[in-house]
Amino acid sequence: WLTADHRLMVERPGDILAGLRLIMRALGCERGYVGIEQNKPDAIEAMRAAVPRGSGVEVVGLQVKYPQGAEKQLIDALTRRQVPSGGLPMDVGAVVQNVGTACAVYEACHLGRPLVHRVVTVTGTPLERPSNFMPRIGTLVSSLVEQAGGLSGEVAKVISGGPMMGIAQFTTDIPVIKGMSGVLFLAPGEVDVRPPDPCIRCGHCVHACPMKLLPTTIEKYVMAGKMDDAARIGLNDCIECGSCAYVCPSHRRLVHNFKFGKLISNQLRRKAAEKSEKEKGS
Repeated sequence: WLTADHRLMVERPGDILAGLRLIMRALGCERGYVGIEQNKPDAIEAMRAAVPRGSGVEVVGLQVKYPQGAEKQLIDALTRRQVPSGGLPMDVGAVVQNVGTACAVYEACHLGRPLVHRVVTVTGTPLERPSNFMPRIGTLVSSLVEQAGGLSGEVAKVISGGPMMGIAQFTTDIPVIKGMSGVLFLAPGEVDVRPPDPCIRCGHCVHACPMKLLPTTIEKYVMAGKMDDAARIGLNDCIECGSCAYVCPSHRRLVHNFKFGKLISNQLRRKAAEKSEKEKGS
């Protein structure tokens, strides 16, 4: 559904690469990679044609596999380095940036232009003319819908982001923000509204998880309020890709519960830290 980054690579490859080289210079990186899935041959061709010789940058065509673009998966695919549990890409000598961020770095450094606009995909079956726009930050999504010709069909769900990792919205009177890659409108037949059934222990979610976690066990701990146990077996390593919920035959709201568990876990951690500071002060 989302094609904002695709169009950016096709139309502004030079600006993206200029931003990438600035990032590499700031971090002292000798090698830079642009990972693009192989189902976007025009983007691969455009980016490769724009790479300067001797720049240390390589454009790599990647296997079309969700979630290939996730940070840890991308590092593994390009460098074969494994980011440790609870760790950051810097722990293995890597940094991951989106092409939109690289383009924004170019504009900030070369043009002196702050991040005041970004490319946003407005798409979905109910839309008259699904399109990519470059609105200013703060523009209402409802205004972009008008620019896309309005809605020609019934809308069952509005999602900020993609269908797997996006967040459902209750109105289109929301502003475009710097991290918004797109807004998706789904028709009634495209939305699963069935209530969740009990887990049947089939293991599909375990097989689908790209982080090799145990989604059903983590969910049980979260539902039981055992956040320490959930964290111990990988709650915070979940990248919220939605693969587990997508394949679940019982329609379990796995990602929803993981988001909730992370929220409660972080709150408990902050309270414990504040309590510790107070005790030290007294």
